[in-house]
Amino acid sequence: MYKKLLLFFVLLVLATGCSRIPPPVKNHILKNKSFVYLFFETEAECMENQPDPDFFINCYQQVDFLEDNKVRIVLTDIIHDGTYRIESNKIILTLNDTYEVPSGILEFEYLNPNLIYNLESKTYWKRLKGNSVWD
Repeated sequence: MYKKLLLFFVLLVLATGCSRIPPPVKNHILKNKSFVYLFFETEAECMENQPDPDFFINCYQQVDFLEDNKVRIVLTDIIHDGTYRIESNKIILTLNDTYEVPSGILEFEYLNPNLIYNLESKTYWKRLKGNSVWD
């Protein structure tokens, strides 16, 4: 009887420990990291798609997670500053209301240390690892 009870307890602990829900993201895990979403695969392709030599369109979007839960994000050619907080695996950016972010809120899902998912635009943003977004 004791062996059956012990086996049941071990199986119960193992079953409850194998959750499909990932553990919540720790608040410091994003500090001093940047993520980008590229509109073009290469810098050369970006340059080829510029409409006019006197007018440059952005080739990527970038979000920078700074010290003290501050955030900076570039969506078009406008820099938005704000704050971020983490709730479970959701990253919530609070920015000033603009035409690009009418609600003042942007939400991402933390997938892993190298990838976040923009819940509004349904795009994957890769971690910036070098000095160039094209690295």
